[in-house]
Amino acid sequence: MNKHFDTLLKKVKNGKGDSDKHLLTLFSISLSLNAKNILELGVRNGDTSLPFLLCAEQTKGKVTSVDLKATNFECPKELNQYWNFYEESALDFLEAKFKNKEKYDIIYVDDWHSYDHVKKELEYIDALTSPGSLVLLHDLMYGNTCPYYHIDLTKCSPQWANGGPYRAVAELDQNFWEFSTIPCNNGLTILRKKYSSRY
Repeated sequence: MNKHFDTLLKKVKNGKGDSDKHLLTLFSISLSLNAKNILELGVRNGDTSLPFLLCAEQTKGKVTSVDLKATNFECPKELNQYWNFYEESALDFLEAKFKNKEKYDIIYVDDWHSYDHVKKELEYIDALTSPGSLVLLHDLMYGNTCPYYHIDLTKCSPQWANGGPYRAVAELDQNFWEFSTIPCNNGLTILRKKYSSRY
């Protein structure tokens, strides 16, 4: 694990990627929960896959990564047994897991960022988590960044339509959910279900 941990440390200290500052946080939070069933929605080049895989190595768990597009991430051979990648829509994947009543310890959301998409993801995630689970969402920083998540972002990109992921999280019923955002590197939001009236 040392060489991979060193890679994460270097990226946190010097990386220019849009989630690099959060890599050790992802590892630490997952390990603190002793997470054995981790779901990652949105993979791209796999930067965030590595910290989850390092946790799964410690907990003897598994990481399921889902992306609509193929990833160029090359899973280290010694971690391959802990990883499954699915090239499909996150919503289709979540719907199937909803029907199977799957439960996850950690769900990381960093795929398509439109309000409607994330809102639907959160509806499924409600059923796939318990109060002991955490949902981590990237790109929810509210201000002091570009884009600004409290306005209609369709002028920036259709991916941010109708207020983006911030709006979807902000509209959750605070009787059932609580969240806080780490204010760097586009924001990492930690979302927890207090309890659900449905599941």
